[in-house]
Parts: sequence; structure tokens; C-alpha cells
Amino acid sequence: MPIQFNRKYRRDLAFFAHWDQLDDALFDRVPRERLKAAQARLQGYIVLPGDPAYDSDRKLANPVFDAYPTVIIYCEVESDVAIALELARGQKLPFTVRSGGHCTAGFSAGAGALIDVSHLDDATVDVAQAIATVGTGCPFKKFDSVLAACGLHVPGGECEDVCIGGFMQGGGYGFTSVTYGMNCDNVIDFRMMLADGQIVTASETENADLWWAVRGGTGGNFGVLLTVRYRLVPLGAVFGWALIWPLQTEPDFENATDALMTLQSRYMLENLDPALNIQVSLCFQPGTTANLPSDTPLQPYLMVRGLYVGSASDGQAAIQPLCDLPGVILQWSKMDSFFTLNDELLNVPYSMPWFPPEVTSPPCEDKASRYVSRPLTPSEWRGLLDYFVSSPNTWSYFYMEFYGGAINAYRRDGNAFVHRHAAFNAVLDVFWLDEVDRPAAENFLLGWMDYMAPMWNGEIYQNYPRLDEPAYGARYWADAQAGLYAVKTKYDPSHAFTFAQEVRPPPLEGQTTAPATMPAGVKRALSEPIAYAQPPGA
Repeated sequence: MPIQFNRKYRRDLAFFAHWDQLDDALFDRVPRERLKAAQARLQGYIVLPGDPAYDSDRKLANPVFDAYPTVIIYCEVESDVAIALELARGQKLPFTVRSGGHCTAGFSAGAGALIDVSHLDDATVDVAQAIATVGTGCPFKKFDSVLAACGLHVPGGECEDVCIGGFMQGGGYGFTSVTYGMNCDNVIDFRMMLADGQIVTASETENADLWWAVRGGTGGNFGVLLTVRYRLVPLGAVFGWALIWPLQTEPDFENATDALMTLQSRYMLENLDPALNIQVSLCFQPGTTANLPSDTPLQPYLMVRGLYVGSASDGQAAIQPLCDLPGVILQWSKMDSFFTLNDELLNVPYSMPWFPPEVTSPPCEDKASRYVSRPLTPSEWRGLLDYFVSSPNTWSYFYMEFYGGAINAYRRDGNAFVHRHAAFNAVLDVFWLDEVDRPAAENFLLGWMDYMAPMWNGEIYQNYPRLDEPAYGARYWADAQAGLYAVKTKYDPSHAFTFAQEVRPPPLEGQTTAPATMPAGVKRALSEPIAYAQPPGA
């Protein structure tokens, strides 16, 4: 077939003709001919300011973040990532890597080159070996559907649009993590492209220092994650359930406080059945039953929901002490697939938080995370309830992701996800629709952070970062920080991967070597040369 009839060739010619019509000022940082040369090599495509899709393609999941990248490069295959990195390096452009665009601090976009890997989204399963190979841009809606068809499972994200890349590198908590561990705990190995375009495979026996660091060390620090291989477990139908307590009267608050104390005494840490996965929420809802009119006033509720990996009878027995408490309402319980329950636990009968149908664009959002390790007093629990219902709007959403089980049983030095002694991760999400309402929402979040100060253990879930956290290294990685910096120095010696909360050396005088949390084998790997993956056919 003559080249003039080749689909990619004709597509590229159309791009070039359009770019020739754009203002020359758009090509000050990257010359027009340099972009054309890159596009001719790409299987993916380049989007520029002035292109019809640019304004939508530059946006992230949270409209608070409003970056205007110089160039957006969509990668269809691994070699496209190398071309994108080469383009950024050659033009001395800062670059950002984006898979799902859900980073809560906006690190998924910047002002230079935006390397979008969302199209690297293949997901395949070797059923006989119970192993999945999945691309960094694969969203969990797709990945979970592939796994469900095979009757296999790995802990995954609760948000269906979140992609593998950022989720795994930050740890990865899901509705089965108490049973099966964090997402990163289930990684066999992964492929990563370094800043110079070379590819490495990292596992327990190959580039073990990188394997330790990436699993919890946070995306954007070491290289561009390409694919991950997961160890899977068989999983059929599981038991899901939803309990709710109103928060309208003084007796309601007493009942809710009692429920929180019962959760603490019977369902936290060593008292939590590893088959039981619990999330506790405070949220405004139209009511406790479905199909209420859309203009029904929202009221605050305590909501306790979860998933039991086992039979309905065993699951019901596990939650029966909660079902026997005063004021509780059982909204629903059922046996179903994880794929179905992962959605329904957050959206049935109403989403959390709930927005009326007329809100058709994503709201603006801010959030904060606080890990808690110690028991709270009744007055502290009650104070949380009292504070939440003072929200300036009905879209605030507080939740606690319970830890324990396989999460806390995993060796603390087994990877860079160090939060292995927490009872739960407490999170407050605030939302607003109009900029005029932002100060009240932000002040409410800051007030909550002040309230949590005496209770938290000083750590923050690195998948929920905040830009204004000055001690982020200690909060996200604790005493793994020095080891992470050593790994970064080895695999990214030119410091190409940089952003506001990248891995840096800890501000502790004299602490320049890998910490005790890094296993001896990983320390040895730091002194060994990088093992590069051979190219196909080599």
C-alpha cells in the first residue's frame, strides 16, 4: 500500500497542516519542525494550545487545578514514552506524567510537557498462573471487569476512573485490603522507563531497591511506570452491607457515638476479622431509602459500610453487634461480585457525597488525610460528629478507611508504604461549586485538621497529598525517606523527575544512608549496577 494511503500518515499530515496555521508564538519553546518530527515517530499523538481538544485534554479530574501545558503527548505504546521524554529533554522542558489525572494535589499536570499514558491500558490475565499484567493507564473499572470475568482479584481502587499507575505507587487501599493487603503489596514485578528512555524490570530479585521504593514511594519520582504484574487470588461472591444512623437529634448523636465506640472496641486492629473490610463515613444524604424526590433536604448521617470475604451467614454474624445497636438502620445487605459491590458501597441508595442531578460538571474539591493509631475517647468521637454537622454546605464528606489484617501484617520494611501500625486513615473531603463558596469550605477543612491534631500519629496517606504540607517527606514516608532518596539518586541521577513534593533527603543531620526500614537485600541492591531490560528480540 503506498504511504499516501496509510492512515497514520494521513492523520499526521492533517496535524501538520493545522499546526502551520497556528500562531508562531506557540512554538517558542518547542519549534514547529521539532514537533512534526516527534509526531511522525509517534504511534500516539500530540495536542497543542490552539487545537480543538486542548482545553478539554489539559483538564484534570479536579477543576481546582488549571494547568496549561506547552504540549500534551498521548502515548499509545511504550516507545512513545521514550519519544516524549526525548522531546522534553531536548527542549529542556519540565514534564509531568499523567495516567488518570486524580492526584489530589494537582501533580498530574504542569506548565511544560504533559506525558499522558492513559492509553497504555491493556489488561491481560494468565488464569492458570493467577497473574495479571496491566498497563499503567488502565482504570480500575476496566481492570476489575477483566478480573471479574476470570473469578480472580487484587485489591483495587474504589473510584472507577483511577488508574493503576498513581494508585499502586502510592500504596493503593481498597475494599479488600484488610483481607489481601494494599495494592502495592501484591505486585510481582513492574516495568519502568527511566529518564534516558531505557527500561528496567524491578522485582524482589532484580533491581530490588527500585521494587522496594516504587511500591509506596509515590509516582513521578523514579521513572515512568509502564506495566505491573500482580499476584491474584480467587474471589467469588462476597457479602456487602450498609448501615446508617441519623444525626438529627441529641439521642441520634448519643447512638452514633456509641456506634463509634463499639467499632473501636470490636472492629479495630487486632479485633478486626481479616475477612471484614470496613469504611465509616459522615455524609449528608436525602434519606435512608432510595428514590426520594431530588429536592429532598439533605441531612447528616453516620454510615458504616463494608465487605466480608466469605459467606452471607458469616458476614452477617460478623456485623451483628453493629446491627443490634440503638438507632441503626440496615439499608441493604447482599451477596454479589466484588465488581458490583465496589460501586454500590459508595453509591447505593445515594452517592457519597450526593449532588443533585442539575450539577453536571465536576465540583471543586480539597481534602486532607490523617492516620490514627490510638483509641479515641467518647468525647473525641462526639466532637468529630459535632464538627462535621457544622459544615458550611451539604457536600462535605468525612470517612475512615479501617486498617488491620493483611495491611498491618505486611513487613513495615517490605516496601515504601510504611503506615503499618494505623488503626484507620481519617479523611475529610470538602467541595464547592462556585468560587465564592471556596473560603468557607477550605476553612472548614483547616478547622478539621486542627481538631485532629491531638489524635493523629503524624502520618498522611501519600495518595492524598496536600500542597501546603511542609513536612510531607516525614508524613508520607517516615523513616523510609532516606532510602527513597538513595534509590532516586541511583535511578534518576539527572533529577529529571521533579515536582513540588518529590522525594528529597530527610532534614535530619547525618542521616544520609538507607534507614533501618529498608531490608538488607535492598541495601545491597543499592550498591549494584542497574539491570536494564533487554529489548525485544535481543
